[in-house]
Amino acid sequence: MGFDNNSRCGFVAIVGEPNAGKSTIINLFVGEKISIVSPKVQTTRRKIRGIVEYADCNTQIIFIDTPGFFTPGTPLEKALVSNFKTAYGDSDIILVVLDACKKNLSFSFNFIQKLEHYSRQKIAVLINKVDKARRENILKIAQKLSEFEFIDHIFMVSALNNDGINDVLEYLKSNIPYSHFFYPSEQKTDTDIRFRLSELTREKIYNNLFSELPYSIYVETELFKETEKKITVYQAIVVIKDSQKGIVLGKGGSMVKRIRDSAMREMNNIFPKKIELKLFVKVKENWPQNRSHLQNAGIIE
Repeated sequence: MGFDNNSRCGFVAIVGEPNAGKSTIINLFVGEKISIVSPKVQTTRRKIRGIVEYADCNTQIIFIDTPGFFTPGTPLEKALVSNFKTAYGDSDIILVVLDACKKNLSFSFNFIQKLEHYSRQKIAVLINKVDKARRENILKIAQKLSEFEFIDHIFMVSALNNDGINDVLEYLKSNIPYSHFFYPSEQKTDTDIRFRLSELTREKIYNNLFSELPYSIYVETELFKETEKKITVYQAIVVIKDSQKGIVLGKGGSMVKRIRDSAMREMNNIFPKKIELKLFVKVKENWPQNRSHLQNAGIIE
């Protein structure tokens, strides 16, 4: 860990509307998947911290991925919004990610306007997906952003192609405050392994059942058993209706098998030992209204 007078360390909150590309960007910064990626809105449910040390400049940056901001209605949605508010309030730099392909960004612009009161933090904006967006739309966004004088820097990036990300990284290295390191050098995230494994399976559920299920579903790793030769993981997929259980299982269990096989392949990239994943489906009606279930889902502490 670094403790000399020249070391830098700080927190960077990555915020934006759902599907703007926040999780893809944090995974690029960290160099491995710590936050799941899905086209389904509100995929990220809690603050996910990715920790990176840059030896070339004696700097450690803690990146915080947050749920996309939106107007909350249900208890689950209110918990999600609370997560991203505390994240950017405690950070040193706020990166606002905008989707350049989206026609109406009024919600984002209203959010950015409120950041004027966060005088302690530097505010930077990433206009993402510039490889897919129309040029006139990009220029329109940039013109609107120029009205906010408190924005420190505006970047044009394509997270999918890793274009412009290095420029953002150099900016962050130069603007992180001087401080001792907060985490050991080898640590990539402060998220426990059970939650990471649950999230990997949830990602595969979303990617296989995108239109069939609401986002009110979670995965709980109930058992993590490691022996000399292999690791066995037992996970419960929690839904709120019996009809959703049938969708997850699929005909003759075909869908849950596909989800299991896909998740298990990715888990085997994390561990040197063989992973054996066992999945089953539970019905817990109205779990988003239950605090203990929200805790099990990792949404609140």
